[in-house]
Amino acid sequence: MLHECRQCCAFCDRVVHPAGCITSGCQYLYLYDDEDTGRRFMGCMNKVFRGEIDVALFEQAERTRQGFGGVKMSGLPLPQCRGTVERAYDGHSEAFDCVNPSFFSAPVAEEFDLRDSL
Repeated sequence: MLHECRQCCAFCDRVVHPAGCITSGCQYLYLYDDEDTGRRFMGCMNKVFRGEIDVALFEQAERTRQGFGGVKMSGLPLPQCRGTVERAYDGHSEAFDCVNPSFFSAPVAEEFDLRDSL
């Protein structure tokens, strides 16, 4: 898949940091209030990440030393997106050595050509 690499035992994922969406003033960040619960949620109209985040929990996490952290990417990041690659597992054997260093480069959309067979 475009946003995950499972070629070694580290299991890497591309993530986007919603705090960066707020600081950059991203025009694709939306907020809505859930009338049933009274909670406010935020999400990405461009689907760089698919989950909707509870704003109160996000703000509470941002007040800690670690902050809210990253959310797994589901779409192509925009130039203003603050993304990183996170490893699920750290190890000190050959099985954890990266065999796909190009994964750390910015993702590129694969072109679709109707002449290609499905």
